[in-house]
Amino acid sequence: MTESPAIPASFDAAADLEQITEATAHLLTTVAELTDEELRQPSLCDGWTRGHVLTHIARNADGLSNLLNSAATGEVTPMYESNDKRNADIEAGSSRPVAEHLADLRESAGRFAEAFAGAQAAGHWDTLVYRTVGAEPISAYEVPSKRLGELLIHHVDLDADFTPAHWSDAFTDDWFANTLERFGSRADTPALRLDVEEEDTVYGVKADPEDKAVVVVRGPKRALLGWLLGRASGDGLVAVIPAGGRGPLPKLPSWG
Repeated sequence: MTESPAIPASFDAAADLEQITEATAHLLTTVAELTDEELRQPSLCDGWTRGHVLTHIARNADGLSNLLNSAATGEVTPMYESNDKRNADIEAGSSRPVAEHLADLRESAGRFAEAFAGAQAAGHWDTLVYRTVGAEPISAYEVPSKRLGELLIHHVDLDADFTPAHWSDAFTDDWFANTLERFGSRADTPALRLDVEEEDTVYGVKADPEDKAVVVVRGPKRALLGWLLGRASGDGLVAVIPAGGRGPLPKLPSWG
């Protein structure tokens, strides 16, 4: 049996919900300004239109609601019935008009908020929950951060004047740390150092931060995070190679 990890002292459900609510409202404002034709145009997600992205955001809300309900009731309900069903649902909803997407986004967000309230009342944030049957579990306290990431990162994917520059300090700090940890455990990640301009701090990814034999990429934290997540081209970043001088940015593996 997998033991539930302790809830981090930094976890603040109320603050997380406030950020999720704000990000949802901002997304709805963006979507309301799009036309049906614009929803059929490509997004920044390879192979997906903007309509695919919006359907995914709505179905993600329902899937994460399942996990919150599991934490509240103790009844194990996976996030998705299966990956095939998830993909089919996204495809089926992708070509809807703007009005239907907006209604779906609002209603699914409402269901998420209701499930969040149930989980908050129960207080069992250390409960282990599952994406699909047989998948590795995560702790329920990770769900709010995942939902916020879906909203803010996929908002960028709409390619509709919302960029990583709009991400909050709190989101950027949290996801920067998580992204470094995730890439650091992957075999396909190159060794590199990241010099965050506004912090005057260098972080190592599969490398010591002081290792001068490893390329260093410098820039604002939001720009670095956007690049790491594949949501920015690297504009505003500079790569300094060990031999001296500037070089190309290292090739990163796909975030997904």
